[in-house]
Amino acid sequence: MPVTKDTLLRKADALLGEARRVRKLSAGLDVEGDRLKLIRHAEDLEGQAARLEKDAVAAKNGVFVTRPD
Repeated sequence: MPVTKDTLLRKADALLGEARRVRKLSAGLDVEGDRLKLIRHAEDLEGQAARLEKDAVAAKNGVFVTRPD
């Protein structure tokens, strides 16, 4: 499956959306340990998104990488 600059940016955007939902969910938790776990998960998702965005910036127009299905 070809991975394009646009594909990377869409995946990054989806990860950032998931991170926002996880942070919102964490705000409603009473147990501090659970809240911190969710916050760390959101930070991990944001890190993944940042890496994808960095790859997208480095990518040329068109196909960036071809991965086997």
